[in-house]
Amino acid sequence: MNDKQKAYLQHYQDECAKLPSDIATFANKYFIQYFNEFVNTIDSWNDEPLPDGYIPHSFEIYYRTSHSPHIHIIDGVLEEYTLPNVEKNSPSVTLIIDSNFVYIEVEGKEILNKIGGAILPKIITNPSLLLSSLTNKSQYSES
Repeated sequence: MNDKQKAYLQHYQDECAKLPSDIATFANKYFIQYFNEFVNTIDSWNDEPLPDGYIPHSFEIYYRTSHSPHIHIIDGVLEEYTLPNVEKNSPSVTLIIDSNFVYIEVEGKEILNKIGGAILPKIITNPSLLLSSLTNKSQYSES
């Protein structure tokens, strides 16, 4: 690890220490293992919760470190559904609404919740897309 990478890592470790004590203690234990989740939490910590009655345009759910959402809903239409390749509950869950990190959970502990008063989507599914997503797991499966 070069000096720039060490400084970057140290910056986020220092920022984690500024979170509420229960989350800071938790982050101290899992920081390296869930680096992206903690960076996203820190970067979103001061964001306001979504306002009452907010209707999301885009709704994405990621399990662990997937590069593509496991669930992607646009304007209430299920665009993508991919089963994660895990035998138990995912060790982390991230919800992004309209490009904003609004919910992050690590090891079953909620570390960020900015969902606020958003109205979660009623999902309209396209049966052929859903069937395709269910039978084509390998395209987005986790390692």
